[in-house]
Amino acid sequence: MIDDANSSTILRAQREALVRQHIYCESHQDVAGAVATFARASYDVVPLSDSADAPHTHPTPESVTEHLAGLLHAFPDLELIIVTLHHADDAVIVEGRMKGTHLHDWGELKTTGRRMDMRAAIFYRFEGDHMVNETAYFDMATLLRQLGVMT
Repeated sequence: MIDDANSSTILRAQREALVRQHIYCESHQDVAGAVATFARASYDVVPLSDSADAPHTHPTPESVTEHLAGLLHAFPDLELIIVTLHHADDAVIVEGRMKGTHLHDWGELKTTGRRMDMRAAIFYRFEGDHMVNETAYFDMATLLRQLGVMT
């Protein structure tokens, strides 16, 4: 019989492995692989929201695929780096860095050809061992300054 502490350790390891696989896929332009890490794909990008009450949400696998494909097209050398990883009851939280060169339009943001290198906090939410949501937080002003769009 597996005790609760051992079971918890196993669950944490499974979750962490899934998050690392997801980040690896995003950093290697594997949109399908990244989406496949979700049991039920949902992706929120808080800085792209018009309101604190309504994050910019991609609630379906198709919309998550479209979002990631657009991001990875705009930043084809996107690199996501784990700085610190934390475990919570229903989440894995990554403090990390996002680096890449803006080589194609991203939504309304026209190509700048400039690099970004900034910190981010990403929450990967779980139901048991199933990843069901990613919520990204980063400073949009820093991104826009680095891309030369804002001073």
